[in-house]
Amino acid sequence: GVETGRHAAPLSSNAPRGVLHGNRTYLMSDEAGQVSDTHSISAGLDYPGVGPEHALWKDVGRVNYVAANDKEVLEAFRELTHMEGIMPALESAHALAHAKVLAPTMRPDQHIVVNLSGRGDKDIMTVAKIDGIEF
Repeated sequence: GVETGRHAAPLSSNAPRGVLHGNRTYLMSDEAGQVSDTHSISAGLDYPGVGPEHALWKDVGRVNYVAANDKEVLEAFRELTHMEGIMPALESAHALAHAKVLAPTMRPDQHIVVNLSGRGDKDIMTVAKIDGIEF
């Protein structure tokens, strides 16, 4: 999670701006401005920077970025897989984890839409390893 310092969430952790691949953006970096190591259970989110659109949307207040820790992500992954038979990608499971946090704060007439952007079968070996399952 963000509180551990081991994460890949520059938009929700007050990371400074820096330059990565020719793009000045929010960046996971050390005091000298060098790119920091990142961690995410999801390979697709394990990246130190963000695209320029996301940096702009944060700056103008158009989007509120939040983070989910590995435990929350795995719980959301397992819950959707168990209850609906849908195995979400770990990237999408981050959104599901926050939907579970957000839902209790909403009125009954409000709705949440979560886009499942990928298939979780690509992540099954990652989850199995964490669960101590060998194939």
